Amino acid sequence: MSDPSIIAGMLESPVPTALVDGASLKVLAANGSLAELIGANSSDIIGRPLDGLFQEAQDKLVQMERQRHAVLLRKDGKRVPVELCAIFVEHDPQPAIVLRLQPRTPDGPGSQLENRHLALQRSHRELQSAYNRLELLNDTLNLRNRELREAYRQLAYASKMAAIAELTAGATHGINNPLAVAVSGLREVGGVLAEHPAWDPDGRLAATVRRMDLALKRIEGIVSDLRRVARIGVRRSDIRSVDLAHEVRLALDLVSHKLSGIEMVVDVPEGISVRAAPDEFNQVIMNLVDNAVYAMNGQGRLSLRARIEQRQVALEIEDSGPGIPPDIRERVFEPFFSTKTAGKGSGIGLAVSRSIIEGYAGTLTLADSTGGGARFVIRLPIEVTVESSADDPGRG
Repeated sequence: MSDPSIIAGMLESPVPTALVDGASLKVLAANGSLAELIGANSSDIIGRPLDGLFQEAQDKLVQMERQRHAVLLRKDGKRVPVELCAIFVEHDPQPAIVLRLQPRTPDGPGSQLENRHLALQRSHRELQSAYNRLELLNDTLNLRNRELREAYRQLAYASKMAAIAELTAGATHGINNPLAVAVSGLREVGGVLAEHPAWDPDGRLAATVRRMDLALKRIEGIVSDLRRVARIGVRRSDIRSVDLAHEVRLALDLVSHKLSGIEMVVDVPEGISVRAAPDEFNQVIMNLVDNAVYAMNGQGRLSLRARIEQRQVALEIEDSGPGIPPDIRERVFEPFFSTKTAGKGSGIGLAVSRSIIEGYAGTLTLADSTGGGARFVIRLPIEVTVESSADDPGRG
């Protein structure tokens, strides 16, 4: 800005204005509005340095094209808060600065603008705080909804299991009595045939008795499984300390005739003891292995690995079969649910296995598999002896 008429017009405006030398920062000219604001004559202001008019240091008052707060010193000693704007201009013989002031009275434009700005900042902070609270509440609500859905799912499952257990308990009780009569009668027939072989010269009756005996034992086994589903008839005295590696080897030996086409990977460390009923525990392992072999059609890779997880041992049984579709993963432990063809499975093996493991204060879960097959994980508390407790640095 270099037009003298513009500078003159600014000095004639009602806005308090001063023309300041750019080098010495002394007042070259001042209008009547500024003189009135200071409480002095214009002639008293001309020639005075800026630091004689303002509370702030001179170099802070003349920052180019910036509006800032300042405090003007009146002649009577009072201090007047003002909004100050410094504009650099070309002025002969050297650059000058035009200072324009606006009193910051409670009702003044500067104060109103500042108040609006402060109110806007306050509103923004309140809005941001409300947004943060809302976001936190939304996260909490989503978490509670997930927990509620999971609790509802578990409640529905527990209700279904309770109904199945009640039905199963009644069915097994109703089957056991006639089954006991049939077993007793068949044994008596077998005994009579043994005493009188002439009554069965070709052995056909004896063969029939043996087949019936096998069938009745099969029924007894099914009833036993059903009783486990119903959580009845558990004998706690059967539970004792067993070596995990030994039980795994024993279970694999019992199903070895099914593993001829299977590539086996067994990594179960020695010396890990858990509390379980050996016969039941073997049944669980054999059931999981049998399911894996069936899923692989007798050809593939089957892994049994154990690892320590704090105070638990995790035994993983993983196959290289087609895996379990996502839409039925949550149903695989339901009693009487089976993916096997008719006649190949009762649908209670996994339900029984989970019930058995939970009876040992453990868990049986279906986990994600990295190889695409199915991976079941048995977790059981490790039995800690007095000696191992003393050697364990993790115990306090």
